[in-house]
Amino acid sequence: MTGTNRGPRDRPTLRTAAERATVGTATRYARTHDLSQPAEAAYLEALEGSRREICHRFARGILRGDPAGFPAARFVDLESTSTSAVADAIRTSAIASVLEGGSLESVADAVVAAVPESCRRLAVVPCSDSRTLLFVPIERRQGYDRYQPVGPLYRWTAGDLTALDHPVDLVPILECEGAFSDAEQAERIRGEVAESVANLALARLAGDAHARTVARDENDAEADECPLETVADVIPAADDAAAFERIVTDGHPFHPSGKIRRGMTPAEGLAYAPEFTDRIDLRFVAIDREYALETRAGEHADGGTGVDGERLTDRLFATFDGLEDALERALPADRDPDACAVVPVHPLQYHRTIPDRYADRIDDGRVVPIPDYAHPATPQLNLRTVVPYDIDRTAHVDGPLPHLKLAIPVQTTNVVRTLSPHAVANGPQVTDVVRAIAERVCLESLGLLAEPAATCYHAPGGPHPCGEAYDDARHLSGLLRTNPAAHPLVRNGPDSAYPVVASSLVADSPVSGRPLVCDLIERYATARGRSDRADAALAFLERYAAVVVPEQLRLCCKYGIALESHLQNSLVVFDAADATPTATLIRDLGGIRVHEGRLETRELSLEPYPDSDLEADGEADLHRKLYYALFQNHLAELVATVCHELGVDERACWERIREQCERAFADLRADEGVPEERIRRDEHALFDEPATHKALTAMRLRGKRHEYVTSEVSNPLSELSDAARAAGRSDRARHGE
Repeated sequence: MTGTNRGPRDRPTLRTAAERATVGTATRYARTHDLSQPAEAAYLEALEGSRREICHRFARGILRGDPAGFPAARFVDLESTSTSAVADAIRTSAIASVLEGGSLESVADAVVAAVPESCRRLAVVPCSDSRTLLFVPIERRQGYDRYQPVGPLYRWTAGDLTALDHPVDLVPILECEGAFSDAEQAERIRGEVAESVANLALARLAGDAHARTVARDENDAEADECPLETVADVIPAADDAAAFERIVTDGHPFHPSGKIRRGMTPAEGLAYAPEFTDRIDLRFVAIDREYALETRAGEHADGGTGVDGERLTDRLFATFDGLEDALERALPADRDPDACAVVPVHPLQYHRTIPDRYADRIDDGRVVPIPDYAHPATPQLNLRTVVPYDIDRTAHVDGPLPHLKLAIPVQTTNVVRTLSPHAVANGPQVTDVVRAIAERVCLESLGLLAEPAATCYHAPGGPHPCGEAYDDARHLSGLLRTNPAAHPLVRNGPDSAYPVVASSLVADSPVSGRPLVCDLIERYATARGRSDRADAALAFLERYAAVVVPEQLRLCCKYGIALESHLQNSLVVFDAADATPTATLIRDLGGIRVHEGRLETRELSLEPYPDSDLEADGEADLHRKLYYALFQNHLAELVATVCHELGVDERACWERIREQCERAFADLRADEGVPEERIRRDEHALFDEPATHKALTAMRLRGKRHEYVTSEVSNPLSELSDAARAAGRSDRARHGE
C-alpha cells in the first residue's frame, strides 16, 4: 500500500499549479481504491519519485541531445570518488566568474559529499550566463549514451550547492543560457514538465491499483500460470492485448514531457486514459459524402472485418449492431442515409470539438452527430486508438473486432494527436503494398497490422495539406486497423499466443512489481531448466532479437520500407507456455518511411497525400526512421532494463543483437535481387560509430514538432570487436546454445 509509512512532515508539498490541479482527482482515485490513509497521502508520496524521474529524463535528454545554445557537459569518472578529479573537470570546463563565491576544491568537496554512493560518473555543465555549475550524478552509461542519473541534480551558484528536486528548476538555467527558441517556449516547457510530473504521480497510483487487483485474484490463479495469462485474465480490457496496454503507467521512456496530456484535465484523464479505465463510450458522427474523403484498400487488404474493399462506413455498420438504425434516426426523414459517411469519434472530441469547430456544418447538415448510439471500448496507450468490446455482434462480422484510430484534441509528447488526411489517404495504400510484398516474400516472424479503410471530413477542392481545411479534416477523422489477434502470426501460432505491446515489457508487472520482461525471463528459464538467470536472460534476448530484427532489416533494404517499430508500435507475440517470443506485429502505418526508388525496383509504387512525411528524403531518412525506432528506442530500452534488473553484461546483449543483424545482411547478400552496394550502405549506417540520435528534448526546447533535431551518440553495435564477438560465439557453443 502506498503512502502509509511516512509522516505528514516528510511528504512533499504541492509546488506547481499542475500538482495542485491534480491532487483532488488523485485523492478521489486513492480513496476509491483504498490506497492510503489519509487518501491524499498516496499521491503526495508518488510526487517525490515522479519529480525525480522527470528530472532524470530532462537531464538525460540534455546530455544526449546536445541542444543548441546550451553548454556541453564534461564527464568525470568517480570510481575513486576523487575530489581532485571533480576540481580538474571544473577547472577545464568552467569560466572563472561561474565560481564566484567558492574555490574549485570547496565545490568539489561539496559535490562528492552530496552524491549517492552508487554515482560512478559526474556530468559537469558550466552555465556561464547564469553563473551556475550544473551537476548530474550518473550511476551508469548504457548503449547509445543512455545515461542513468541517480539521486538529485545539483547546482552551484554564488557559493552554494543546492539540490534540484523538480524539473521546473532546470528551466531558468536553460533559459538563461539561450537553449529555448524564445521566452514563450521556455514558459511552455515549464508547464509541460510540471504537468508531466503531476500526471506521472497520478498514473503510478493506477499501478498500485492494478497490483492490488492481481493480489486479490491470486487465490484463484493456477500455481503455474504464466504472468501473461494473469495480466490478461485479471486486468479488465476489451481483449487480452489491450490488458497489457493498461499496465503501462510511465509514458514515453525518456521524453521529459512524456506524460503530458495537454487539453485533457486530470478528471478527464481518469475517464479516458487506459491506466485508469478499461472502457470509454465510442461515439459516431456522419458526414455528407460530398464533404468526405473515403479511402479503402484493394482486393487483398481485408482486415478481417468484412468484404474486401469495403468502405469504412460499411465496415462500421457490420461491426456495430444498431449503428445504421441510429444514423437513420439522426437524419431528417427526407435525407438518404446512403449519402452519408460515418466516422468513429472519441467522446472527448464528440462533446467538445465537434459542436464547437463544426457548428455551422451541423446547422446546415453537412455534419450530423449520432446522439443515441455509443459502444464501449478500451483505450490504448496513445489514447486515440480504441479496442471495441465484443458485444451486440452482428452475423456480418467474423473474428476479433477491429481497432479504431480516432482524433483527439490532446497533445502528448510533441504533437496534438489528431488524425491527418495524410493518414487517411496513405494507410490503405500502404496496406495494399504490404500485402503485395507478403504475397512475394515469406515473412515468418514479421507482420504489419493492416489499415484497410479510413474517412475524414474533406471540403471540396482538396487535397488540403495545410490551413483551415486541413484542421477541419484532421479533427473529424477515423481509421480502421486489424486486431492483432486476427493476424495469421497469432491466429495460426501456438494455442497460448499472446500479442504484447513492447512498452509493457519495461513497465512494472502487477504480478511481481518488477518489469514484466523479468517475469517472462523467469518463466523462460524455468521452462528450460536454466538456473543461471543471467544466462537465461541472454538466451531470451537472442530469441527476442531473432523475431524482431532480421525481417525489418530485410524489408528496409530490399523494399525501401522503414517501420517505426518503437516500443509503443511493436507487439511481440509470446507463447505463454514457456514465454518464447514467436513473432512481431507492427502497427501505425502512418509513421513509416518509404524509399520510392527502392520500392520501384520491386515494381511497386505509392501515391501519397501531398506533403506527406511518408516519402523518405533519401537513404539517410530511411535509416534514421528504422534504426532510431527499433534500436535506440525499442531494443536499447529493453536491454537497459534487463541489464539493470538482472545484472546481465550489456556488451553480451548487444553482441547477440548484432549477430542477428549480421545474419539478416548475410541473407540479403544471398538474394541476388539486392545490390551489394545498397546492403553495404545499410550495414554501415547501422554499425558505424557514432550513431545518429533523434534528440527529442532538443526538439522540444526549440519548439520543433516534425522537423528532426539530431545529435551523435555512441553506438553499442559498433563497439563490439570481431575478437569479442568470436569469443562470445565460442563461449555459447561450449554451453550448447
